[in-house]
Amino acid sequence: MAVRLITIAAYARHRDCDEKAVRKAIEEGRITAIQQPNGRKLIDPEVADIQWAKNTRARADSKRAAGAASSDAGPPLLDGETPPSGPDSAQGAASKPGYTDYRTLREKSDYERAERENRREAGLLVERSLVERGIFDAVRAFRDSVMVIGQRAAPRCIGLADSREIEHVIVDETRKALEGFEARMAALLPSKETT
Repeated sequence: MAVRLITIAAYARHRDCDEKAVRKAIEEGRITAIQQPNGRKLIDPEVADIQWAKNTRARADSKRAAGAASSDAGPPLLDGETPPSGPDSAQGAASKPGYTDYRTLREKSDYERAERENRREAGLLVERSLVERGIFDAVRAFRDSVMVIGQRAAPRCIGLADSREIEHVIVDETRKALEGFEARMAALLPSKETT
């Protein structure tokens, strides 16, 4: 869902108050205005309504504020009764995540999802199961080629008396095993043309 931004004047009409009151609330930091590249300030009315209710004291003669306050205040207190202080009271509710917190989380989640989709389309993301299977197969083939170095080198060492010649045979067989592993890993990696 796209965020709808409106002008300060439109928000004043939305709140049924004077534009000066909205500008003062922005200056005092009671509501947030979003600065546009052209310097104009716009307001997200959903977020600003929550900020207004939380950060602005209602005037005594404001019918709209009085109606909202009475609906949120709960039943009147009797003589000697103390206001509730549990998690559902206004004091406990301040510690709960608010609308702006949830909106921030949702926008972050939408951004991350879009970023993953862009990376997938660009070929920068692959399925984890395919990568795990490819690595498993390559390492297993490397293990198998290392385990037969002795079997492959032994026949070539028959009749050799010089230790350097025997070492050369073993190094040659080890190099072949490593080259095979390198070729299998290179086949798993994306080509440079696609990156």
